[in-house]
Amino acid sequence: MQVISSNVLNDKKATQQQFDEQAASIRNAIAKLEMTEEAANEKYFKAVPDAYRTESDQPGTIESLTYKAPNLTNGMDDKKLHVYLPHGYDPSDSNKKYNVLYLMHGGGENEDLIFGGPGQSKELKKILDNMIAKGDIEPLIVVTPTFYGGKNDTALFHEELISNIVPLVETKYHTYAKSASLDDLKASRAHRAFGGFSMGSVTTWYTFIHNLDYFKYYMPLSGDSWVLGQGAGGSKPKETAEYLAKVAKDAGYKPQDYYIFSATGDLDIAYPNLKPQIDTMKKLTDSFIYSSDTKKGNFYFIVGDGGTHAWNWVNQYIYDILPDLFQ
Repeated sequence: MQVISSNVLNDKKATQQQFDEQAASIRNAIAKLEMTEEAANEKYFKAVPDAYRTESDQPGTIESLTYKAPNLTNGMDDKKLHVYLPHGYDPSDSNKKYNVLYLMHGGGENEDLIFGGPGQSKELKKILDNMIAKGDIEPLIVVTPTFYGGKNDTALFHEELISNIVPLVETKYHTYAKSASLDDLKASRAHRAFGGFSMGSVTTWYTFIHNLDYFKYYMPLSGDSWVLGQGAGGSKPKETAEYLAKVAKDAGYKPQDYYIFSATGDLDIAYPNLKPQIDTMKKLTDSFIYSSDTKKGNFYFIVGDGGTHAWNWVNQYIYDILPDLFQ
């Protein structure tokens, strides 16, 4: 096909009809090409359109909540978090329910990093506003807490998350949780997601391990699981993947009962540890079914070409993953 087309292009006597016939032939041949199953299963990185980084004419709002959390010295720490409410959220309309994404910052950052606070409009807020306004995703609530303070440990944050944060948020706002009881939080798990960047990704894996009863969707970005030690996703990928699979099996969940959408860049410092863990998870098909189609699988991994360990990349991974949450 390429040789024939090249001959036509190089033939100075070629007619427009010949060009059109060759173009039609090429289009027909391309249409018959089929992706391999492996290629079709991949979730490919898509950059955020520039228009999504501009202010939307339907902006959401940011609110802050304060609460107390137990620390390791038998005391209580004062903490805060921020809540993104989509455009049109009406506190008086209890009939409209919202899914909730809990999104964690990275190491050395805090709860102000992602959204800033009331009145601010950082990049991710603009992306969310535009995705909702353009119908890419259903309106949702996004919560940005911090693992600093309290027990001050990503491995222990899951306790504060389910004892303090989720009950606070989901009884104040219109969510699918009927109450703050553990039974009601379990019953509404399909409407709850947890994700995070870097150390927030480490926190996400711990949330999967400890709070699988309360969250159906997980978004670990640029960070492996440290349940078997720091960087164990790279140094102990088989053991780490098997540990994660066992968590789900022991809890009685089947693959369609939970979803893991992970991402990083190939130049990200987290890539060498995260990719071996992901590659091993792919082999455990009784727990992790790899596919970009959420009707076929429960797990995928996006790799950003040239992506580094930075929020300007992470915001784009979130943009790519958000449409697959709460399906």
